[in-house]
Amino acid sequence: MKRNPLAWLSEILLTVTALPMLAMMLHVTLDVILKNVLNMPLQGTLEITAYYYMLSIVVLPMAFVEMARQSIAVDLFYQMMPRPMQVCVTGFALLLSAAGYGGLAWITFPDAVAAFERREIVMGAVRVYIWPARFLLPISLSVTALVCLVHAANLALSARARDELVPAAPHDPDHGVD
Repeated sequence: MKRNPLAWLSEILLTVTALPMLAMMLHVTLDVILKNVLNMPLQGTLEITAYYYMLSIVVLPMAFVEMARQSIAVDLFYQMMPRPMQVCVTGFALLLSAAGYGGLAWITFPDAVAAFERREIVMGAVRVYIWPARFLLPISLSVTALVCLVHAANLALSARARDELVPAAPHDPDHGVD
């Protein structure tokens, strides 16, 4: 069976998200223990948590969420629409999402390059280089935009994809009529 490279990439990003989650858990736990037992907190915990761990945990799984079509949706009126209209609305939403994610990637990439060029740091109790974390946004947003574009193309070109992306309601008389 041929493996979808975009699905593979989104799953890799999701899997990689486990590393900063685990690191954050261990780092913060160790900081609390050292602070309360030995009165020696780990310097830079707040900065590393804010600029690396939290950012990674939020943006890396975005492509997987779109790939699995598990993002938050409000479908109050959508369920009342006939299936052909649902397909059109889904396609429009996918294209709009791709434009939004792509636009944000476009905006954040020059910022990441500028941060790299000046070797951006944050000064707290210790100096923490944060420029590498600046590349997480454009990378994750670009992959997520690509996922939305692929879904939109599949929706337009494949009846099977339409059935997967726009499942019919149990009572839908238009199911199978596109």
